[in-house]
Amino acid sequence: MDIKINSAPIIWMIDDDEIQQYCFEKSLELQGISKQCIKFFDGENAINFFRNHPKDLDLLPDVIFLDLNMPIVNGWQFLQQYALIKTGLKKQAKIYVLSSSQNADVINKAASIPEVSGYISKPLKPEDISEILGTKSKKPIPLVANG
Repeated sequence: MDIKINSAPIIWMIDDDEIQQYCFEKSLELQGISKQCIKFFDGENAINFFRNHPKDLDLLPDVIFLDLNMPIVNGWQFLQQYALIKTGLKKQAKIYVLSSSQNADVINKAASIPEVSGYISKPLKPEDISEILGTKSKKPIPLVANG
């Protein structure tokens, strides 16, 4: 599945880190797709959303950016639960695992899960998002934050 801006992808960010969420949202905004992002701070809320809206194409994601280390339901647990419910969903997402871990065992474990489309080392960069979504920034991305 090639995700393009013209197809208005629905993007989910599942990450308990508010700074990561903010940076992600700003990157999407620079690419002109910020209004199509749904954010969750733990895997449990995302799984519950799937269970409550299994057929709603306007809400189900095309792409999920999933942190591994979160409270309540972590990324690994989310992937296990998603594998159990995905056949009942009207649309299935491409899932990209986010982690600060460079541990080969963690990367290999993620790669061995059929639902995982890719592994991205944190911090998530605008180029990573552009590559996955097939978009280009509408504005230059600042290298230094303005203060």
